[in-house]
Amino acid sequence: MHRHHAARRSAKTRSWVGASLVALVGAGAVTALNLSSTTAVAGAATVNLVANSTFSTGTTGWYTRSGGSLAVVPGHDGHRAIRLRNQTAAPLTLALNDKVNTVRATVAGATYQASAWIRTDAPGLTAAGRMMEYQRLLYRGEKRTSAWLRTTGWVKVTANYTAKANQSTIDFNILAWSLPRGKSLLISQPSLTLLTLPTQPAPVKKPVPAPTTSAPAPAPTTSAPAPAPTTSAPAPAPTTSAPAPAPTTSAPAPAPTTSAPAPTGYRLVFNDDFNTIDRVKWNVRNNSWARNEESIVTSRASNVFVSNGALTLRAINESYTVGSTTRQYTSGYLDTIGRGSWKYGRFEMRAKLPTAQGMWPAFWLRNNTTLGELDIMEAVGGRVNQTVQTVHQSTNGDLAKAGHEDTLPSGDTSTWHTYSVERQPGYMKWYVDGRLVFHKTQSQLTWLDSSFNEPMNIRLNLQVGGSMPNWYGLPVKGAPLGQSDFVIDYVRVYQLG
Repeated sequence: MHRHHAARRSAKTRSWVGASLVALVGAGAVTALNLSSTTAVAGAATVNLVANSTFSTGTTGWYTRSGGSLAVVPGHDGHRAIRLRNQTAAPLTLALNDKVNTVRATVAGATYQASAWIRTDAPGLTAAGRMMEYQRLLYRGEKRTSAWLRTTGWVKVTANYTAKANQSTIDFNILAWSLPRGKSLLISQPSLTLLTLPTQPAPVKKPVPAPTTSAPAPAPTTSAPAPAPTTSAPAPAPTTSAPAPAPTTSAPAPAPTTSAPAPTGYRLVFNDDFNTIDRVKWNVRNNSWARNEESIVTSRASNVFVSNGALTLRAINESYTVGSTTRQYTSGYLDTIGRGSWKYGRFEMRAKLPTAQGMWPAFWLRNNTTLGELDIMEAVGGRVNQTVQTVHQSTNGDLAKAGHEDTLPSGDTSTWHTYSVERQPGYMKWYVDGRLVFHKTQSQLTWLDSSFNEPMNIRLNLQVGGSMPNWYGLPVKGAPLGQSDFVIDYVRVYQLG
């Protein structure tokens, strides 16, 4: 959900609701469904949840990755179409993607149907319609229907998908695999509808006993009154956060550490304990920013510094201008682009994370030339014992991803913890303090090895506010000194052998 420079992607906007009446919503329609009595949805298949499905407002509500272009052209059977075109010099996989996930809040067990008419000017192309279910960042599943377009005629693709969870979103897109240079896929009449809801069991009625002639019943007695309805305990009265510590210009000393031995079978190939900022190992980015957050990163000593054997990336609440852009926060960002990259190995960081609401620290990897992104650790200030681990097929957000939200078994992220990922052919494993928290294989994600088939560089950054904090309902609230520091004890890379 980041990023800086061309490496950063535009996060999609998602929303959800929570109530006994679950709302299944498209970008322009809402249908309320009572799960206790409804087992089928009359006429639901006629309600197209896709926003701007006729393209009457141009390409509004749709996007594709860099290298692709969108244009409205004549479509199937008198309708309009969007032309998805490869503008690069090499074959490129592109997707026509809904900017806002078409289904905003699923019902577990509900079945959805997606369809579209497609055609190409590059016979022999493989295309597909796809639905992907996400519960926040957690990938729940997907359904994809592929079509081999052997001619330039129109072909309809249809896919059905049954939601695995309540309150997920469904991302709808149409893919063109390895679209040749200058060629196009046309998409017309995209549709996503709700077909059925899960069947609810009928209530069981107790039989009424037959009248009897036995001795008369004893005089009626009054049953004990039913207990008064209870309500959930009231929310605790708002509390005021403890005052921020007095400003300081140095990070607290890290707990004494000894160099841990390399994991079994591995050897250390990269290490920085941050006694200084080694410009041979790291680029310290200056005067740049991302569209989906609220700070400008600088290389100033106030934002990026080493103290007591630790690197600190500090967010500061201050007005800062670069050219015509002014932001109200500054922060720091380091990477190894052009200085160090590794295809396989174990990547590890020991760090303390900021606790101020809306801070967004990350330890992540990017392919050197392609769009794969591996988030070893992301967090949002205000979620004091949780971190997120994610792998993205494309950093532009237009292809698949899989993610996990980890909760520490004890303590919180403001104290020292290690965050690592092990990447080898066929799998990725994420660890927190040596505890395996997430695991994905090539059999689970068919794009895993092909998307991460080259060396990856390391990124360390602290963003402020923006898409990921907003996603969790924790927008930035200032940057108190001491609570807005991302403090890193070390970064290491191990490889087999």
